[in-house]
Amino acid sequence: MSFSPSTFFPVQFNLAQYHSFADVINYLNSLAITYPELVSVQPIGTTHEGRQIPLIKITNKRNGATKRGIWVDGGIHAREWVSPSTVLYFIHQLVTQYDKDVQIRHFVDNIEWFIVPLLNPDGYEYSRSSNDPEIRLWRKNRSPAKCIQQSSGLFQPPTTTCCQGVDLNRNFDWFFGQVGSSTDPCSEIYQGAYAFSEPETAAVRDFVQRHRISTFLTFHSYSQILMYPFGHQVRTYSNDLNDLRSTALSAAQALNSVYNTQYKVGTGADTLYPAAGGSEDWAKGKAHVKYSFLFELRPEEQVWDGFLLAENQILPTARETWEAVKVIAQKTIELPANTQRSPAKRCIDHDSLCPSWAQGGACENWPEMRLRCPRSCEVCV
Repeated sequence: MSFSPSTFFPVQFNLAQYHSFADVINYLNSLAITYPELVSVQPIGTTHEGRQIPLIKITNKRNGATKRGIWVDGGIHAREWVSPSTVLYFIHQLVTQYDKDVQIRHFVDNIEWFIVPLLNPDGYEYSRSSNDPEIRLWRKNRSPAKCIQQSSGLFQPPTTTCCQGVDLNRNFDWFFGQVGSSTDPCSEIYQGAYAFSEPETAAVRDFVQRHRISTFLTFHSYSQILMYPFGHQVRTYSNDLNDLRSTALSAAQALNSVYNTQYKVGTGADTLYPAAGGSEDWAKGKAHVKYSFLFELRPEEQVWDGFLLAENQILPTARETWEAVKVIAQKTIELPANTQRSPAKRCIDHDSLCPSWAQGGACENWPEMRLRCPRSCEVCV
């Protein structure tokens, strides 16, 4: 066992509370100082309000072998406080349990973990600034106000309305602006002026494209869904659907084993609603990572005030989700050495009658259907 300074001077941080952005920065920097052999911290971009977006890299620096990378981000939507809290728990596990847990040592020795616990610090801090529902439930970043003119009647001058913020998870370059987003700057799902118009999303793009990332994990709340690409259109999948789905199902099963929490598994379009411009779709479709997943954390979809998750739910959420992440991490390590970041082919039908044939049972009874109608048969290979 290699004793680190933290054996005697542990870094103090209460994982069972929601924290300010300043607290998060201080925690990450404390880990970097205390565990220099495992941890480094760097900014990957600067927000509209001048906050640096911190990324913590966790790996065994003494092991100089080429390693696969896992990207993890939380807090892309401001009001989803349990997301950054859950990601901070992952960081704590990877760093503080390295000398105590053989599996975690395996993960840190063989993977470079690139983790951004709070991707939207401006929006997050704004959502913490008041209990007024319009502020506490803020979703977007805090980009400068954009104004639109609206007609107010035949004989009335138009009115001008100005609103702030872009929905960062509609701002990625994947069928940008085509479905599930808005051109209205006052909308909660305002997509922005163009793909990657925002410093937060541009920072993700630039970092992921420059590094060897095999797995992309992004954490949201809420609805208890584990999603894989693609979310812009129903029944639309990548050609390695079987790998993605089997890995997601194994991860959801591991999560369920802790507290019996039930997760749906599927694409965002199939399980929730179609939406273009999402980060996990861009990561798979444009950045060509192998495994790309979006977690919608606790609580279940039916809860009306799920964004206001009580602090006593933070650690149970984090513990069960960590079990799912460990499954995906092991799958990442097991990828063949020659696995390249190759373009993901979209899964499409080759006949307009495929949906009706599939509904009639042809997928099971007609072998040719798998090649002719892979989308409708959900068998992309």
